[in-house]
Amino acid sequence: MRITKLDGLRGIFSLMIVPIHYSASYLPGYISGNFIIDESYTFVDFFFVLSGFVIAYNYDGIRTINDFWVYMKKRVARLYPLLFFTTTLMLSYRLFRYFISTYYTSMYNFTNEETQPITALLHDYLDTILMSNSNPILGTSLGVNSPTWSISAEMISYLVFGLVSVYAIGKGKKVLLFLVILFSILFCIYKGELFMTGNYGFVRGLISFNLGYFVYLLSKTNFKLNNKLEFLIPIFLILIFYFLNSYPEGSLAKNMFGLITIPLFFALSILTLLKTNGVLSDFLDTKFMQFLGQTSYSIYLNHYLLVALIPMILFQLLKLPQSDITHILVFIFSLLIVVFYSKYTYKYVELKGGRYLRKKMFKN
Repeated sequence: MRITKLDGLRGIFSLMIVPIHYSASYLPGYISGNFIIDESYTFVDFFFVLSGFVIAYNYDGIRTINDFWVYMKKRVARLYPLLFFTTTLMLSYRLFRYFISTYYTSMYNFTNEETQPITALLHDYLDTILMSNSNPILGTSLGVNSPTWSISAEMISYLVFGLVSVYAIGKGKKVLLFLVILFSILFCIYKGELFMTGNYGFVRGLISFNLGYFVYLLSKTNFKLNNKLEFLIPIFLILIFYFLNSYPEGSLAKNMFGLITIPLFFALSILTLLKTNGVLSDFLDTKFMQFLGQTSYSIYLNHYLLVALIPMILFQLLKLPQSDITHILVFIFSLLIVVFYSKYTYKYVELKGGRYLRKKMFKN
């Protein structure tokens, strides 16, 4: 079962992730340096909280090992086709850039990441398709398609939630998942960092994902909130991003402020939307917001390649004149291409690929 207004919010936030991977050299400073864009990487934590809520909402009845395996197969079938497709496409692009870099490095401004040795590329590819790029099993890379680290973290959260559901007795499930959150927070404090990616990104995922489970528990209680409280969501989002941005990048103060505010804010935002039916809810239920929500996973995994490729083609290959106006227009054009392209990967990769995997995994 889907809660459509939350799909709409996920759609908006998936688009908000795009600018952080768009080259700042192709954007005016007042856009690339905007504090909201600077801190929009934290929307990944919203995805974790929402995922935890949705999984608890749909799979709280896991009781046996058989239930667990059915649940895990369904999650793999949902996520893996697009993960494999976008990762393989990114590998092809990176290999292409590697082979021409010897001749065109000065012309196309290749980065060290884009020209790393083939063995390193293949390692990162393997790390990604094995969904291990949020833990140190195969090293500390983000993988070939960097946003996929969070998919790895999400799969680990699925695994933990499923196993706890099977083996916990009575109220033990709540206690164990609370302890998972607590020990994950303590680990972040020990490392002095909340916004981890790569080798310990799964810890960041465990905090927010399991917080989503407690949002689910609270959502089952019989109470309503004033619809006007929905207006507090964007207001507090802006305020939190403003204060988060005021701390030096990578500082302990910034990480601790984020640890206290970001997962909790997203959890409370979801709970607020579940208990209200105001103007924001109506907006998130509009047809376009639902379309964005439907294609949000594709937008999230597709954008990293497209925002690297489109400006390079237009500005470096086709020599489009560079100015603030052309930079903004190309940025908007890139966003539109990401959304348009994601419509088709949703239909032909996510849905059809998912059906194919489910058919294979459940054929017996």
